[in-house]
Formats: sequence, C-alpha cells, structure tokens
Amino acid sequence: MNGKGGDPAKATRRRLGWIGALAAVAGLAVLGFARFDHWRLERALLREYPDRITDDRELVSFAVSLGRPAYAENCASCHGAAMEGNQAIGAPNLADSVWLYDFGGISDIERTILYGVRSGHGKTHNVTDMPGFGVRKLLTPQQVGDVVAYTLSLANGGDGDAEAIARGSRLFFGDGLCFDCHSPDGAGNPDYGAPSLIDAEWLFGGDPENVYRSTYDGRHGLCPAWIGRLDFATIRGLAVYLHQVSHAGTDTAAGSAAETISASSTEGGG
Repeated sequence: MNGKGGDPAKATRRRLGWIGALAAVAGLAVLGFARFDHWRLERALLREYPDRITDDRELVSFAVSLGRPAYAENCASCHGAAMEGNQAIGAPNLADSVWLYDFGGISDIERTILYGVRSGHGKTHNVTDMPGFGVRKLLTPQQVGDVVAYTLSLANGGDGDAEAIARGSRLFFGDGLCFDCHSPDGAGNPDYGAPSLIDAEWLFGGDPENVYRSTYDGRHGLCPAWIGRLDFATIRGLAVYLHQVSHAGTDTAAGSAAETISASSTEGGG
C-alpha cells in the first residue's frame, strides 16, 4: 500500500477540485463580461441621439431587451399585451403609425413616457383636452347630435343625414370652434394631442354613441409620468421598443427588431 503512485482517490479529488475552481473562475469571468457588456451598451444607448438609434442594430436589440419587459410590466395593463389599445379607457393603439402627440419618433415617444399626458408633471402634455360641450351647456343636446353627424361624415365619406351634417358643419366651424383643435380638415393637431377625425382610429370608439359621449361629456385621457419611476435606460429602451413595433419593416434595423419582438412574443415574452 506504500506504492509510489500515492492514493488514487485523493488524486482524483484534487483533480476535481481544480476543475471546479477553474469552472468557478470561468463562470465569474463570463458573468463579469456580461455585466460589463450590459454597462457598455447602456452607456452607448443613453449617449446616442434617440432618433439615430435605429441605425445601430446592436443598440436596437439591446434597447428592445430593456423595453419589452418594461412594457409588459408597466404599460400592457392599459394599452394591451399586443399594444392594441383600450377604447374603454381611451388608451391609444401603440402598434400602428398613428400618434396623438408629435410624430412617433423615438425622441417624441420618449418625451411622452418621461412626462406623461395630464400627469401633473410640469413638462407633461397638457395644452388642452376635449371639453364637455353638453355638460358645460356650450351646445344643446340636439346641437351635439348635429356635430356628431358631421364628425362621423368626415370619416365615412359623407354618409348620413344631410341636414344634420350641414348643421353640424356650421357648428364645427362656428360656435363649437371644433376646427381650432382638430384643424379645418379634421386631420387633428399633434401639438395639442387633438386626434384626427378623418381616419378609422378612435380613442374611445367611433360609433355614434361613443362619439356623442365624447362630445357631450368631454374626454380627459391620462398617462402617468415615468420619470423617477423607471430609470433612464429603461425609458429609452421602452421608447425604442414602441417605435420599432409601430415602424416594423420600414428599415433594416426595424425589421431586425421586429423579428426579435416576434420571437420573444412566441416565447411568452409579452
């Protein structure tokens, strides 16, 4: 038992110990590299001008990886898991190319996420909102009905009661002053957040009953300010994610992001 080879069991244990130690060191190295790479990309994301991020595939993918879970956790409850919106509460569809405020650039979206809409923050979108023409007795119920007839005619090619539409048109450009926010052609005004009345996208529904309620009672949609609630990298990632979903396929980087989003959704990523 005193052979020169020593105890084989002890030798095996020593080898396994060295292997375990090397594996631990390798694991720490990988973890350290991953953290460094995350830090590097986060710094690059915040230093880049927002509307140029789409030129960089790596930044787009990183931003989407931040924005996708942030959306699922903080935004989906109002805007829907597929960003389809919710007309019951006036939460807009975020998956299309129609934007209530500004023009849908990453910087535009980021501003809204940061400061919200009628959130109480000093920089929030709060220039105006939809007054209640009926409850404030600015228009009679019949006049509200006429304005609704004219409003719906803008989106449906002029169909409806011709006399009511004519009366509503006069109110739209007269006592109602509707044109002042929604513009003379009804196309809306992104400076005010006044929605277009000539397309098929409606915040609270485009049926006669809901349009009447919007006109009679008024609407005062809200979006919280996320500054101070989410870190800046997550807010920017969320803005990029929303931009990419709404612009998917319009350029190479967007197409790449759309594939990432689609794959993650298939895997249950929201």
